Amino acid sequence: MSLREELIDLDTAVNRLSQGVNAVGLMSMGLLQARDPYADGLDLLYNCMAEADREVRLRLNACLDTV
Repeated sequence: MSLREELIDLDTAVNRLSQGVNAVGLMSMGLLQARDPYADGLDLLYNCMAEADREVRLRLNACLDTV
């Protein structure tokens, strides 16, 4: 398999992870609206995951652009 094909496979996996991050974000918003005592912790987790997701996406796109 070529490097480009490997990166495209990685892109698919990153997209699945991004969907999971988005799901955590939705759950966090729901807990915040419900004033759940665990909302802040889940929101912190979501923010960390979303930041990492953006960074991975940025770097993966840069790799895909170079091959």
